[in-house]
Amino acid sequence: MNYFVAAQTEVGLKKACNQDSIILKRARFKGEEVCLGVICDGMGGLSCGELASKSIVEAFSDWFLHQYSKYENVWDENRFRIDIGNILSSENEGLLYYGREHGIYLGTTITAIILAGNKFFVCHVGDTRLYKISLSKISLLTNDHTFIAKEIAEGRLTKKDAKNAPERNVLLQCIGATKDVKPDMFCGEVQKGDILLLCSDGFRHEISEKEILSGLLNCDNQRFNKALRALIDLNLKRKEQDNISVALIKVQ
Repeated sequence: MNYFVAAQTEVGLKKACNQDSIILKRARFKGEEVCLGVICDGMGGLSCGELASKSIVEAFSDWFLHQYSKYENVWDENRFRIDIGNILSSENEGLLYYGREHGIYLGTTITAIILAGNKFFVCHVGDTRLYKISLSKISLLTNDHTFIAKEIAEGRLTKKDAKNAPERNVLLQCIGATKDVKPDMFCGEVQKGDILLLCSDGFRHEISEKEILSGLLNCDNQRFNKALRALIDLNLKRKEQDNISVALIKVQ
């Protein structure tokens, strides 16, 4: 398998600082192409959210370069779970300490994916998301760690009511804000032509899954960045206030 990558980010209409961070990396490893994608949505006053999200993507970048490259095989689910669990634990502890020392609140969500061959491994905390587009269908692969998502799952709130609920941005966990973090980790498979889409919550508040699918179907590689930008512009047209970020990996 080979992978094509694209990404776009936008500070948005209201915020002075873009606190989202994205990283996309491809490499040849033991004769195969592998790919890493990470998106983080930071939170905190001034540039603190930017610091938190940047810290996470840099930690994953270092792992990809210095640790993953030394694996005996391109796919090792047990080591993925151990290494990534250690990264998140260390980063969480570091951000908690930084926040206490400086008297500030900061944190970040994360959705990360590693692709090798026809398999992928995902790590997820918060309300950034991973979608899979396959056979002209779009599927949400991650669960939001939010108060609203929990209320919907337990039948106390409808999706229609949730759109305007005042608690819609309340996270149940993120990196750097709570002592214990329990990431979702899971595996899956892909086939040629599949698209994996990572996005911050600002990207999908004002547009639908149907619009995301329509905007990306039948795109060739040269048009993906333009298509992602068009979806961001549609969010801005509908007055999305948050930072807006999206990253795409196409299997080919």
